[in-house]
Amino acid sequence: MQVFTFAYAGREFVVAATPATGEESVNVDGALVSHVRNFNPVSEHRFDLPDLGEVRISFQINLPLARVNYQLWIGGVQVLGAEAVLSSFQDWQVSNAQKSAAQNTGDATLATNEVVPPKPASAKSNSWISLGLVGLKLLKTVQVVKVALLAASVAVYSVMFTVEFALALIGVLVFHEYGHLRAMKKFGIPTKGMYLIPFVGGLAVGDLPKTRWQDVYISMMGPVFGLIMTLVFYIVYLATESHFAGLVASTSALLNLFNLIPVYPLDGGRVVKSLVFSGRNYLALIALLSISALCFVFAWKLGFYFITFFIVIGVIDIVAGWRVGLAEDITPLNRYGLWFSVFWYLGVVALFLGMIVMIAQDGLPGSEIAMKVLAS
Repeated sequence: MQVFTFAYAGREFVVAATPATGEESVNVDGALVSHVRNFNPVSEHRFDLPDLGEVRISFQINLPLARVNYQLWIGGVQVLGAEAVLSSFQDWQVSNAQKSAAQNTGDATLATNEVVPPKPASAKSNSWISLGLVGLKLLKTVQVVKVALLAASVAVYSVMFTVEFALALIGVLVFHEYGHLRAMKKFGIPTKGMYLIPFVGGLAVGDLPKTRWQDVYISMMGPVFGLIMTLVFYIVYLATESHFAGLVASTSALLNLFNLIPVYPLDGGRVVKSLVFSGRNYLALIALLSISALCFVFAWKLGFYFITFFIVIGVIDIVAGWRVGLAEDITPLNRYGLWFSVFWYLGVVALFLGMIVMIAQDGLPGSEIAMKVLAS
């Protein structure tokens, strides 16, 4: 449905939206120039036009007042800014104006105290506004759910540990999920925020990636941000010998390492699947089995039986979904991307393992828990 229109430099700009699906589009002189998905009342479109260059349209919808404030930017300079009535309300306003005029002139039909119901056409034209209001309420509900889950996570972890450790743990989880969201935004993938789930961790929500490299990058950036947070606490521990900082570093490393387990839908599972399915032949599967066997032997000799168990589960998961993965129409990794992703994945895993082992070797009370998990 049409949201609003305006003219500039002899061109007609039309912004349309379908709140039920989140589809938004911009047409200039009848030609589609921009199309995005957006469920928020605030939106922005960027595109190029001949003779104008880079164009940006931003707008904010005020549903209760049926108004929209919009700005037009050309080459980074704002050239237009105005407020307009939502186009879907214009028929309703015309109908109201006609009724008011008829009442003032003593129209026999409208002179009574009865309320004349709106015409079906007007009700139909306003239907998307009703959907928009419902969508706004749902959006507010989603925010309430996020806050409720955050509070529940803090409460649960505070009971299990201490309030200070619970807040640090929440910080580790949020920073990890923020890495995923930041990576999605880098590729222009719409996101819907993050959710913290007690006893589970966190979840970054967004649309699906369009290429295997995007899938690898988005999956790895969570653990990479987690690695940054872990290194900060580890450096603080080395500099101050703080018991608290050392335990947070050890726990953070263990949580992020768990996310790198090669089982879908964990981050490691997404990375490994992207690697194997990019090969599109049995050589990639053989390479996976070979690398998995080496990692299995290495982990077994170090006593990390927890990791060896999930290596086996990961291989079974890949083999079981082999044909399904090959059938997916997603741009695969090239040879450079394959090897870079392999070393990136294994390098981050090694760093997390190294910090867990080094903290445990220092004899820090509580740090043996991570080692016991790995050896279980």
